[in-house]
Amino acid sequence: MTRNAALGFGDVAASYADLRPSYPRELFEFLDARLQGPRRVAVDLGAGPCKASFDLAALFQKVTAVEADRRMLDAAPADRRIERINCAAEDADFDAGSVDCVIAATSFHWMQQDIVCANVAKWLRPGGVFFPFVYGPFSVIGPAEAVFAKHWALWAPFMDKRLGAKANYSPAMKACGAFGRLDTFSMTMEKKLPPEKAAGLFLTASYARAYMTAKGLREDYLHALAGELSAFGEIAVSFPLGGVLGVKSD
Repeated sequence: MTRNAALGFGDVAASYADLRPSYPRELFEFLDARLQGPRRVAVDLGAGPCKASFDLAALFQKVTAVEADRRMLDAAPADRRIERINCAAEDADFDAGSVDCVIAATSFHWMQQDIVCANVAKWLRPGGVFFPFVYGPFSVIGPAEAVFAKHWALWAPFMDKRLGAKANYSPAMKACGAFGRLDTFSMTMEKKLPPEKAAGLFLTASYARAYMTAKGLREDYLHALAGELSAFGEIAVSFPLGGVLGVKSD
């Protein structure tokens, strides 16, 4: 993972762990239906505060969460089912053919994808799966949409280019050549939040934080945004969720 992105969220680790949504049941049902054979070992690359790792732990005997930022790992609740490794995804190492499933939950676009795909292909047993998926960007539904749009216009120029083309995960997985089949997953998630939590969620996004850094803004900006949203009661937040699941060839 490129170092600036790898270490880019630790300063908001507590907010990220508290406010970023967990992944839906449908996502893991999609994975489970396409994985044939044993469910012994799963790896979560770029695990952050381990939100997806906990869901994997319901399906696999052992889960290893790999995360470059120690602050993100420390923000995750304690859980004996999950081993935690503090290193970049590109530096992780597992025995060849020892892993049944690897995921990257809203993190693969920050990684050097060719290196990660090659490593994952080595770790997976035949028939094992690699499933990078991503949600976002956030949007607002309903009367608060205009407030969100005003602030989005400020943040958008600060969006990292890796959130564009590199969030299309298919090309890197195809180029790897190890996956005999690629299946796509897509759905839309919706969440209703109080204004303060909605504002906090929006400001965990890398582009919103980059804007705040460039303008020298601090907590007062969070409270100002929450104040603008408070006129509308609960805020309906919508965002797409999509991914590509590759099955390793025999």
